[in-house]
Amino acid sequence: MGTMEERRSGAAVVHPADWLIGASISLNDWDMGRVDVADIVQAGIRCIELAWRNDTFDMFDPVQEAKCTRWIGEAIEHGIAIRSLHLPYGPLFDVSATGDGESEAAVLRHVRLMRLARQWEIGIVILHPSYEPIRDEERAARMAACKAALAPLAAEAERLGVRIAVENLPRTCLGRDSSEMSELAAADPRLLVCCDVNHMLLESQETFIRRLGVRIGAVHMSDYDGVDERHWMPGRGVIRWNEVLRSLAKHGYPGPFLFEVRQPVPTELAACWQELLADYQKESVSERAPG
Repeated sequence: MGTMEERRSGAAVVHPADWLIGASISLNDWDMGRVDVADIVQAGIRCIELAWRNDTFDMFDPVQEAKCTRWIGEAIEHGIAIRSLHLPYGPLFDVSATGDGESEAAVLRHVRLMRLARQWEIGIVILHPSYEPIRDEERAARMAACKAALAPLAAEAERLGVRIAVENLPRTCLGRDSSEMSELAAADPRLLVCCDVNHMLLESQETFIRRLGVRIGAVHMSDYDGVDERHWMPGRGVIRWNEVLRSLAKHGYPGPFLFEVRQPVPTELAACWQELLADYQKESVSERAPG
C-alpha cells in the first residue's frame, strides 16, 4: 500500500487483488438486529464503515453511543477493522448552509462526532459537503460557505488524529462533478476525497478518478442506472467496473474496495468482489497477450 506522499510522487504500485473487501454498515440496521459479525468475518470482509442518519440513530444520545461502542468492540474482537465513520447528513449537519450561524453550528456537531471517532480509533470520517436542494442562484454562496468550513474542520481533524474524506454527491448537491470536488478539496491540503461511483451523474467514473487521483482516500462502491443513485450491487447497472478498478490502481489507491449497498449480505458482497476481480484480471491478461 502506498502512502499519500508516494502516490503523489508516482512511486506507489498497487493491484486490486491486494485490496481488502469492506462494507458500509448502517447503525440503524445494527440496532434492528440485522448485522451478524460472524457472517461478516466468514465472508472474508475485514473492514467496515459505520454509517448512520441522525434521525434514526442519534449518536448524541448516551445510550446509542454506548451501543455503538459495544458493537465496535465486538467487531474488533472478531478481527474486523473499523476503517471509517460516515458522519450524518441533513439540515443540521450541512456545513454549506448560509443562514446566520448555521454552518458554524454544523461544524461543531461534526467535531463532536470526530471526537468519538478518535475515541474509537477510527482514522477516517466521511463528510457530505452539503444537503439539498440547492438552487443555481445560491450555488456560489453555498460553495463559499462549505470551503470556509472545511479548513477549520481539517485542522481539528488533524489535532484529533483523524482524516476527513469529502464525498462527491449527486443531483443539486455540492461536489456533483470533479470540477466542484477539486475546488472543495483545494480548501485544505489535509482533506481526502471519498469517491462514490454511484453518485456520478455528470461525468464518467474514469474522468472523476483521473482528475482527483491521489486525493482519493476512501470509496463507496455500488452500481446505478446513470440516471440517479441506486446503490445496487456492482454489475447490475451501467458502471464499467474494469475501468474503475484500473483507474484507481493507476493512481495508487491502496484499498479497500468498500461496498455501499442497501442491506448488504456478506456472502453476496464477497462473491461479487471475486467476480469483479476475475473479470478485471482476465481483461488485463488479454491486453498483455501478444497480438
